[in-house]
Amino acid sequence: MENKELKGKILDVIKKYPVGALGTIKDGSPWVRYMAMNPEDDLTLYTTSFALSRKIDQIKNNNRVNVVFGADSQDFTLPYVNVNGQAEILTDKESKEKCWCEMLEQFFSGPDDPNYVVIRITPGSIEYMEHGAHEPIVYQP
Repeated sequence: MENKELKGKILDVIKKYPVGALGTIKDGSPWVRYMAMNPEDDLTLYTTSFALSRKIDQIKNNNRVNVVFGADSQDFTLPYVNVNGQAEILTDKESKEKCWCEMLEQFFSGPDDPNYVVIRITPGSIEYMEHGAHEPIVYQP
């Protein structure tokens, strides 16, 4: 499969199932939680968090993360995507405004809220797994 086609399939999965399972490391062990993600066309992922959350502390201690997309409890034949990358905590005004949406109003006073931060995940490699395949197809951004 060509890289451009593979990238398109990866984006399709992430856009169809934008809530991914974000894995970080806590005390040497995996720690996973669901997070709504917004992908860019270059497959960089953005999500938001409370500045004082456990995940932010975990990212500060080890910025290597993993995100899995494509879960559907009704259909296990769907493709899924596994993103391995590096997370960065952003607090600049431009990033916070870019990621701000109405849904966040229930948690934060606005984009200037000091407890509101953005997490940018830059993929190092992405695995795409189709139904019936025994090995994933690896995409290198």
